[in-house]
Amino acid sequence: MKQNVNNSSKGYKIPVEGSLGLLAYGDKGLRAWRKVRDEKSKKDKKK
Repeated sequence: MKQNVNNSSKGYKIPVEGSLGLLAYGDKGLRAWRKVRDEKSKKDKKK
């Protein structure tokens, strides 16, 4: 599962595994990654 984060006109796809690029976004990147991770976790629990 990936989520797009729109910063200006370009988007960044957030992989569930995370990436070093998210660290460059700082707190905003970590929050976005945690959201994707939690959504994936919830989805897996429903199966």
